[in-house]
Amino acid sequence: MPERPFQAPPIPPHAPDLATFSHGTAPASEHVGPELPPDNILDAFGLSPRLLAKKTALAIMGGVLIAGVLLGAMLFGGGSSGPATSSGLGGLVPNPDVRTQMGRCGVVSPSSPCLIYVVNHTQNDRLAESFIPDAMRLTGRTEYLIRMENPNYTKTRIPPGYIAQIKVPPQR
Repeated sequence: MPERPFQAPPIPPHAPDLATFSHGTAPASEHVGPELPPDNILDAFGLSPRLLAKKTALAIMGGVLIAGVLLGAMLFGGGSSGPATSSGLGGLVPNPDVRTQMGRCGVVSPSSPCLIYVVNHTQNDRLAESFIPDAMRLTGRTEYLIRMENPNYTKTRIPPGYIAQIKVPPQR
């Protein structure tokens, strides 16, 4: 093989002009090499140096924080499965002496046992036995019969706003 001196490859006929790719403010003839990044973000966006003042910077960061929290709450917050539905009476203190399903007093006949519900309207806890006079007055049964039907429930504590479930015997 004959030796030939090194030759550079030929330049393509339609090579792009590097001056057209310049993004700087300097004219294309003065631009040499790639453009260097600005010193800080204020110079990059042409903003005022007053934004670096302590109060202004804190206000901007606080606004960004609030906007981020709101955006996060809108995108990822919640996820509830809808309104909660409860079956039965809410706030009821169940009576362990009631073993079978019974109707409410006033709805069923007087000759069958029934349940009467009395709310603790006071601001203090009360025992279920303190609602027996109300059950007597509303149903016409005697205190002795009502106490005999609720032996375990009479010493149960009923918190304020909760409902006592008192078993009432049938009228004879």
